[in-house]
Amino acid sequence: MRFSLRSLWNVAVVAALVAGCGGQSRGTASDDTINQRVVEYFGKAVSTPGVTFKVTKIEPGEMPGWRKGHLEAALGDQKQDILFYISDDGRYLFRGEAIDLTVDPFVALMKKIKLDGAPTRGPSDAKVTIVEYSDFQCPYCGHSWELFEQEVYPQYKDKVRFVFKQMPLTQIHPWAEDAAVASACALEQGNDQFWKVYDGLFGQQAQITKENLPAKVEEIGTAGGLDVPRLKECLASRKTIDAVKADQSEALTVGVNGTPTFFINGRRIQNTQDAGAFKQAIDQALASGTS
Repeated sequence: MRFSLRSLWNVAVVAALVAGCGGQSRGTASDDTINQRVVEYFGKAVSTPGVTFKVTKIEPGEMPGWRKGHLEAALGDQKQDILFYISDDGRYLFRGEAIDLTVDPFVALMKKIKLDGAPTRGPSDAKVTIVEYSDFQCPYCGHSWELFEQEVYPQYKDKVRFVFKQMPLTQIHPWAEDAAVASACALEQGNDQFWKVYDGLFGQQAQITKENLPAKVEEIGTAGGLDVPRLKECLASRKTIDAVKADQSEALTVGVNGTPTFFINGRRIQNTQDAGAFKQAIDQALASGTS
């Protein structure tokens, strides 16, 4: 979502949040007080008509004296989750993350990625975990799929764990979200079923349109031995759209701003069209002996 909220967040200063008119907070503020102050403050500070704010979560922060919260900014059907920290007395707020300098940044990034329940291949205890955020309509993703599946993964498949994440770029790719929903529907039938639809969608990318996608999914599902009536019903009802959007939200959390984006044990490999770049990063991760 892009509106004037972003310019507000980009101001790298501490915002004073005070109750009442010129009042000063003391002690520890309640969650309700914090919710009210945050919503009131940004309701006044953001001038874009129609933007609403809601604090969705307050929890203890990593830093003594600070709590961590999530603010939902909404404009129509668009929503943005904003992480913030607020002092225990409810007076000072800043947007951003608390960074523990004693933790490897690659390890810290991987902890933000939910692996359980995601489509995966390879040993769960592999030294190297590769996570891809991808879009089934993206031509660069299609090329990376071919490159990765033919030149990279066969060489390492017993040594790496490969995890797929949805990142359909709906503003420029009209059928990408439908394809993501369809592949997530396939995952509901099993991990192997997902990868059959994954290969089918990328393999037929050039032939797929917004209009023929349901028929193509049925064709791919039939060839892959899926329960096609169940697959069609799931796609028609968009049953898995929340799972797709959860991946998109996670992608933003880890800084994904384009597809395809790969993380190899937390190291970003983006828009690569070179098998050598993949192999170099995988070899480095294997040599490091850490996962």
